[in-house]
Amino acid sequence: MEANMVSWKDYEGIEGFGAATQADVDSLNKALLAGQAITGPGGTAGDGFALRVESLERTLKNTTYRMEHIRFWKAIPKLPAYNTVEEHNEMSQYGSNPDAGFISEGDLPEEDDAIYTRKYHIVKYLGTTRKVSHVMSLVKPAHGNVVAQETVNGTMHLLRILERALFYGDSSLSALQFDGMEKLMKDLCPATNIIDLRGLPLSEDLLTDGALTVQDAPNYGTPTHLFLNPKTKTDLVKTFFPKERHDTFQKQGGFIGLDIKGFTSPAGDVLFEPDVFITDGGAPNAGALGDQTKRPGTPTNSTGATAPTEALGKFVADDAGDYRYKVVAVSRFGRSAPLALASAVTVQAGDKVTFGLTPSSATTGWYEIYRTKKNGALGTERLILRVPNAAGAGETIVNDFNENLPGCTSAFLWQLNLESMSFKQLAPMVKIPLATIDSSIRWMQLLYGTPVLYTPGKNVLYRNIGRATGYVGSP
Repeated sequence: MEANMVSWKDYEGIEGFGAATQADVDSLNKALLAGQAITGPGGTAGDGFALRVESLERTLKNTTYRMEHIRFWKAIPKLPAYNTVEEHNEMSQYGSNPDAGFISEGDLPEEDDAIYTRKYHIVKYLGTTRKVSHVMSLVKPAHGNVVAQETVNGTMHLLRILERALFYGDSSLSALQFDGMEKLMKDLCPATNIIDLRGLPLSEDLLTDGALTVQDAPNYGTPTHLFLNPKTKTDLVKTFFPKERHDTFQKQGGFIGLDIKGFTSPAGDVLFEPDVFITDGGAPNAGALGDQTKRPGTPTNSTGATAPTEALGKFVADDAGDYRYKVVAVSRFGRSAPLALASAVTVQAGDKVTFGLTPSSATTGWYEIYRTKKNGALGTERLILRVPNAAGAGETIVNDFNENLPGCTSAFLWQLNLESMSFKQLAPMVKIPLATIDSSIRWMQLLYGTPVLYTPGKNVLYRNIGRATGYVGSP
């Protein structure tokens, strides 16, 4: 059977261009016009908008992240939790004296003991409330069951919050948050396990050094995964191009190029895990976000910015210049509109930048501090600090020692197994119906748990990773 085809036979009686009479043209001018308007003009003679059947694709187009972007949550080992306070024991040494094992014939060996430590972790709670009107649940939707779609949306929303918090959660900013891996590693890892690149791109040499740090005494680890920003991975991959030998025509269809999935270090194979939720913190939001009755208001710059000398400061000679700042007040309910400090601050080597902030109310949870690069223009600020509002309604003094550089990211070289870390889960993601108080269907989606870093020494944190400016990854 031939497929149905549209041909000129379907348009019998319609003349081509240039063959119509004036009477035909006059009749055409009186015809209804379909037009291409998105909203109808309403009540206009000759307009056929009201007769057009809306043509809406049944496939919902997703313009945001997808499940494939949730990488760390899927990879981290998970264990059940049985209490809101989870504990574990650590053995840090088999014995305290490594030279006391040799004895004379007939001697009694020296007594020694292993060292045990009890650690605890507080379970934290994540959740979102979703609502669909009863009428909406009855109409024929374009993209399937509305309640089911909103359940999926709620799940993805929670996973985004969870994925970001697994890296950047900080209980010092809000007691409701658990500590993410960056905070845990800064607090617990030996100083040698934190590598500060100071704006340089990540390199194969630095990865090798980190892998050997994990493997060497006293850590005795095996690095398995490197979680990093996709752009950081791109810069790293470029450094491998001149060193690789491969068949240009190996791929079918004319594809050329190289995508490196990992690297072989002296301590073992390490898998690259590019994660879009590892970011440089981004720019401040343009306006306020959240319920205006609950979110914090814009703070005031109560003490002007100065640049006094500071022994602990990390501004060096190359950093001398002008810097501009913006501040956003944050709480669990939303974010304020940003406050731009009145003028640029001039900094010399050996200085710090300090200024005071007063919140619009004591409900402000913390401040996000954004700063330009040296001599950067207003509007190019990037996140460098998050400072708790420990003063309530009073003034908080902010000190920028240049420890964190704007526009830089972190990378995490982990021994990703139960010996090193886990997520202790008191409850998996659950959906709980809420009472009917109006003509709508409401429910909560919840997840309870906390990440645990058992052996900090078996992991390495790379900080202040910059972008490569040259082909081989050198700035």
